[in-house]
Amino acid sequence: MERLGTVEEAFEVFKKVPELDQYLSIEQMREKIQDGALILVSENKGQLIGFKIGYPLNDNEFYSWLGGVIPEMRKLGSAKRMLALQEKIVRERSFTSITVKSMNRFRSMLHMLLANDYDITAVENYGNKDGERICFKKVFESTYL
Repeated sequence: MERLGTVEEAFEVFKKVPELDQYLSIEQMREKIQDGALILVSENKGQLIGFKIGYPLNDNEFYSWLGGVIPEMRKLGSAKRMLALQEKIVRERSFTSITVKSMNRFRSMLHMLLANDYDITAVENYGNKDGERICFKKVFESTYL
């Protein structure tokens, strides 16, 4: 089940996602999250298994910042359901697009974004161990007739 969550719940899952390298403290996560942030969590049988955090960049564009699913609970569709819920809420809040960045090492994320109509808009090269970040954007179709 996917639902709105708290910073504390998201941080609990963050600590269990090894690919995220545990680079943030809960205080740093709180500082990064801006007004209007959207925090989603995914549960399976009462256990927190995934999270997704995003926030507005401006009045039109929403940034999907950070998320993950604990390894032993992957392949259950929770990431895809959180993505769909995030898009639904973001559209309801009148944003016209979502941007997200990922890396080649997160292949399943890249595939999911492409399969859900996100376009690659840029590649940022950092020249360090993280290498490149691939920038994606999804522009919502107008619902006006």
